[in-house]
Amino acid sequence: MAKPISQLIPDFTEALKEGIQEAAENVVVGLIEEGPYWDGVFAASWSVRKGKSSTPTYGLNVRGAKRSATARTKPQGRAIKSLLPPIPSNKKLEGYTIGNMTRYRGYAMDLLPTNFGRQGGRAENATAMPDWFLTYYQGEGMKKKYEEAMTNVFKKY
Repeated sequence: MAKPISQLIPDFTEALKEGIQEAAENVVVGLIEEGPYWDGVFAASWSVRKGKSSTPTYGLNVRGAKRSATARTKPQGRAIKSLLPPIPSNKKLEGYTIGNMTRYRGYAMDLLPTNFGRQGGRAENATAMPDWFLTYYQGEGMKKKYEEAMTNVFKKY
């Protein structure tokens, strides 16, 4: 039997809340997958905040991440989940602001030019594609992560 319209609206609202929260998580997973991963500090420094807000900038030890002089292997699958920031509840459908808290985020996201090149100027040190952030943000990457989350959540309702 079909639900009355009075029940569809609360169900839709609940699905939207869940979908936006899951989409935020998926987008951060994509940022970690696509972004640079030299020592894990940048990957562990993503922040998710309710509504439109600025992202605070911290020093090098964001959430206990340690700097390293050598590159580590980028995590895959479930290991990425350990790098995810807490995602606050979003009961009023304010949306989220996702940002990185490192001081060097503009350089790591290839948004600011450097005079030393990528990862110290050596191509073999690059751990992300050039212009990875704009490609992810303006291309299909972020859109796909968002749509995937919304589709998964709305299928349950």
